[in-house]
Amino acid sequence: MIRAVIKNSRIFDGKSFIGMGILGMLMSFRDNLDIFSGFLLITSIILYVGYAFAINNCFDVDTDLVNPRKRYKNPIANGELSFRMGIITALFMIMTGLVFSYFVGKEPFVVYSLMSILATFYSVPPRFKSIPIADVFSHGLFFGVLPFIYGAYFDGVISEGELLIAGSLFMYSIAMELRNHLEDYDSDQRANLKTTPMLIGKSVSEKLVISFSIASLLLLLSPLYSPFAVVGVLGVVFWNKKLSYRMLDGGMVLLLGAHALKAMFGV
Repeated sequence: MIRAVIKNSRIFDGKSFIGMGILGMLMSFRDNLDIFSGFLLITSIILYVGYAFAINNCFDVDTDLVNPRKRYKNPIANGELSFRMGIITALFMIMTGLVFSYFVGKEPFVVYSLMSILATFYSVPPRFKSIPIADVFSHGLFFGVLPFIYGAYFDGVISEGELLIAGSLFMYSIAMELRNHLEDYDSDQRANLKTTPMLIGKSVSEKLVISFSIASLLLLLSPLYSPFAVVGVLGVVFWNKKLSYRMLDGGMVLLLGAHALKAMFGV
């Protein structure tokens, strides 16, 4: 059963969202060298991401049953874990995370509570994920802005630079959610699940993925050094023929890493 519980949390699938919280903490760590609180923060963000995926699996059985790719990843849909045990273990993760966040600080606890509520309502009926526009907007918050802000509050303040990164992550998280919906378009249609791509169509959704991704990259590029800006401009010029999702993801990782190094070491 333990193996099924771990599988249900899909930690590996959520590594980028865990990274958002850790990135925020690293950018603040120079002003708060509290190793124990750092451990609590990292552990709580892992528990949060595990909860968000686990609670989503619990209420996604209907769509995952008709999607072979998702059914394999959902131990509740394939019979490895009961719905009841899925709910119990998910609640244990988020309650433990809330306790840990409380000891990190007052502001982090408030942010953690808010993103936990949004992650819950994203999956639990009538669930935001089945409401067009609300699906991508809520995802941009609870799996974009808020995990980063949670980590960035490690030093007790949010800088202008951190707000800029938060805005970039919000847009990129929207793009990631649109990509996810596009991958599941056929199974969502069979399950009669209404999503933003269902409302606006595949073609428009694909264009929005590129647009939000490019906007995210440019927002990160703006305060960095000119060589990065040159690369960004060239990318925008040739994106229609040159860019892929993998390249966009790689660009985000590179630029976020550059911002982290700048905050930590002043480079």
